[in-house]
Amino acid sequence: MTDIAKNLQKQDPGSSLVVLYELEYASNSKAYFFGGLTESGSVTTGKHTTSVQFRETGGTVRTYTAIPINAKGFEMNSDGAMSRPEITIGNIGNVLSGAIGNTPLEDLVGKRLTKRTTLRKYLRDGTGDATPPIEYPKVVYIVDRLKSRNILSVTFELAAPFDVAGITLPKRQVIAGACPFKYKGAAVSVAKQDRVGGCNWDANFVATSNALFMNRFDEYILPVGNTYTTFSSNATAGNYYKTAASLTKINADGTTTSQSDYNYWQCLSNTNTTPADNNAAWRRIRVYYTYGGSNAYNGYTDSRYNHFILESGVLWQVKKKTQAANAHSARQEGENWTLGDVCGKKVASCRLRFQAKEQTGVSGGVALTTARFRHLPFGGFPSVQQRR
Repeated sequence: MTDIAKNLQKQDPGSSLVVLYELEYASNSKAYFFGGLTESGSVTTGKHTTSVQFRETGGTVRTYTAIPINAKGFEMNSDGAMSRPEITIGNIGNVLSGAIGNTPLEDLVGKRLTKRTTLRKYLRDGTGDATPPIEYPKVVYIVDRLKSRNILSVTFELAAPFDVAGITLPKRQVIAGACPFKYKGAAVSVAKQDRVGGCNWDANFVATSNALFMNRFDEYILPVGNTYTTFSSNATAGNYYKTAASLTKINADGTTTSQSDYNYWQCLSNTNTTPADNNAAWRRIRVYYTYGGSNAYNGYTDSRYNHFILESGVLWQVKKKTQAANAHSARQEGENWTLGDVCGKKVASCRLRFQAKEQTGVSGGVALTTARFRHLPFGGFPSVQQRR
């Protein structure tokens, strides 16, 4: 029997119980705190005025900040409905908001909260400090909803990881024709410890490592600076063409105006027929601009035409309203921008990426021939290689 279990059997364990909390608020980021202050801010932990320290399994020492906490409903029952604990955390002077890097409280829904319980003597400066730490089994919960908040505190309702609405077991389901892998989740550019799923696409041609972008409609996205000939009557396989498009632009102030732009195409076989989505001699492509702060980037009522821009190797697309020159919002997922390189989650989406060959002499251009026998890390059905 471990020391902490032996202490639990005693009428007087010889040291006070300490409950610590770890709240995930972003990827690889946690806030560490314990209920060391009352609502008025007075100290309740004796000699520990503002914080305590406790080790992780690997020996790393973490500092837990004292914050007023009222937790209830953490009891474990062998029958009946799963418990859904509530934890109320003081936020006087935005102490909680500061601990979570000013992350919006609504964004904590779905994040993990870990409850750790130990005895006072096993803390960092106690007589029983050890590596690995001595503690009772950890309990992990999911923040299920933001129940209430006011100027003094915020209350979250928690749930067990397997008692969250919309979550089923087994977690990964095989869905016909749709890949469940996170797009680029296992790419080489992702740190090994952070890789998830089986999609190792890295937004580059497999053979040359030059950029290759596509949208969710499985359309290639090429630099706007390439040569696009205005189509008139005849087209040569492999070349790129453009035709006029009459669009409705959504201005930065939300008003709309008529705007002329282009449809862009790649010719797949010599033809004299007009480019169209249902014409097998053509495939539609999109174009992107290299980002410049003094340029305007348009948004349209037909969002498929919204401008794409490349900045620091990341492809973005205007989400709705036009981004006026010298007045761009920050390029981040949100109201004004969205990631432009997106997977269509179909077998074709996988094939058009991994089996694509780079076209000689055309920046980002895609050859008409393909590497047909390259393996596709497609996660849906069918998702296995045939064995003989």
